Amino acid sequence: MAVQVIEGNLIRVVEDGDVDEILKELENFTGYVKLSIKRGGSFEEGYIFLKGGVAIGYYYNYDDIEAFGERAKEYIEKMKRDRPLIEVYEYTLEKLNTMMEIYREIFIDRGEEGPEKEIEESEEHLNYYDIPLIIPEGKPLKMNVGRDYKKYLEGYTLVEIFKKDEEGYKKGYIVYRDKTPILAAYERNGKVLFGKDACKMIKKLLNSPDIVVDIFEYNRDKVEILLEYYPEMALVDIKSLEREEGVEIPEEEGEEEVIEDNTIIDKEELLKKLNISLPDEESIERIIKSVFEPSPEELEGIRKDLEEKIVAYLKNCKEIEDFKVDLEVYYRDGYYCNCKVKIKPAPFFKLILYRGRLFKPIDAEKIKEEIENIISQYVIDIHPKVEVELV
Repeated sequence: MAVQVIEGNLIRVVEDGDVDEILKELENFTGYVKLSIKRGGSFEEGYIFLKGGVAIGYYYNYDDIEAFGERAKEYIEKMKRDRPLIEVYEYTLEKLNTMMEIYREIFIDRGEEGPEKEIEESEEHLNYYDIPLIIPEGKPLKMNVGRDYKKYLEGYTLVEIFKKDEEGYKKGYIVYRDKTPILAAYERNGKVLFGKDACKMIKKLLNSPDIVVDIFEYNRDKVEILLEYYPEMALVDIKSLEREEGVEIPEEEGEEEVIEDNTIIDKEELLKKLNISLPDEESIERIIKSVFEPSPEELEGIRKDLEEKIVAYLKNCKEIEDFKVDLEVYYRDGYYCNCKVKIKPAPFFKLILYRGRLFKPIDAEKIKEEIENIISQYVIDIHPKVEVELV
């Protein structure tokens, strides 16, 4: 039987590469790796299908030989020794599932009782809150680190786990103080869990494919804001933890006097007693802005990360000879990204004539849509505006 592999999104090409090293780098990746070696007038081809970074299927084809599953894996192991051309294609979960339904003999582990089923069963017993969840942003520290995020935890950090599929989106948030998780929240399509219940779902989320894990620098002020608005997020007693670790917790001036005086007083009298002035509206607005709006450094970190993803995509477009990317990210009651791309098509013979040269036709609209998808699928919601120009 002739297998027609559903084409994925080409994201990487490596000549004379080490296949096993490439596979190690594809943590949390869903798609396939295509190996090819030109022999005489034909090609020897091998396909390794991955789900969440785990190899679940193999297909091999050369001359009269066609092999599937474990048998194909044996041929592919031999191909690795000859340093084949390596192409990495990304799949949506829907495309992978389609391949698994059409060509069952390719796949050695179909994973039908996977994490998604477990999540559905577990969620029935959890108490979700129907409230908005607003998490103050931190400074981007390490983006898309995968499940190996714990080695980057130092001081206060926010770990965000994100997954989007046909059912909607899932987001997990864990605030760490060094290696200790101190706050947790989980959100699914506008419904929210806190604390230990959130941890149960985040653990399952980390075991599912196609997740994005990002790490942000955090601080004590943002922790206190979260505790004020969402006290259920707490996994530990923050003050007790700091005392155990020898961290000095400053007491507010006049606190002992207030504690010793058991007279009940209202808020204004207490503030006067502690010599604290209430901030005016302008100060409050400034405080809120400083907490919830990203800093210029945070925006620059997002811009660089997006630029890296877009450049990687364009480099793997064979019809492009050269390109220039001009990217701007800003915040105005939401994140926005303006992206202008200038493309120089690659010249080929017997193709269309453009400005006196022969070029392979380029679908600029398709490239524009792909870049918009890269921006839209980012870990935070960003409104994309993309322009593609042929030069």
